[in-house]
Amino acid sequence: MPEDIEAMLQRDESEWRTLISILDAAGDTVVHEPPAPPWNARDVYAHLARWIAHSTDAFEAHREGRDPPPDPPGTDDEVNARWQEEDVSLSFAQARERAHAAYERRLSMITSTADETWTNVLRATAHADGYRHYESHRRYIESAGRDAR
Repeated sequence: MPEDIEAMLQRDESEWRTLISILDAAGDTVVHEPPAPPWNARDVYAHLARWIAHSTDAFEAHREGRDPPPDPPGTDDEVNARWQEEDVSLSFAQARERAHAAYERRLSMITSTADETWTNVLRATAHADGYRHYESHRRYIESAGRDAR
């Protein structure tokens, strides 16, 4: 595996573990507040599951030489709101399970990619919905004073 990808995965793992410890401790507590929509830990897990699945689908398509799936229609805020509405019936456990499954699928897809197939596009796609995404949620929660640890 290329060194830069290995380093990325190490940062991913560290940020993922930190974020999930915060989310698992938060329960039903609102962890995102205005100006962001009010989200509890279930909402964040469902959000992560959706975006990680989407970027992993794109990674897989690029790796296989296919066109990636189109981005969902609308701005990020519109997509997030729509997905939150669609996922409102999920339990915390279901949302958490989906997020962990998406994370593991992403990790498996990246680690199973042959060294000689790594292109700049594949590298860029691998970085989507990794540590930067997890870190942004962690920082937002911590800055809002909602770190439940």
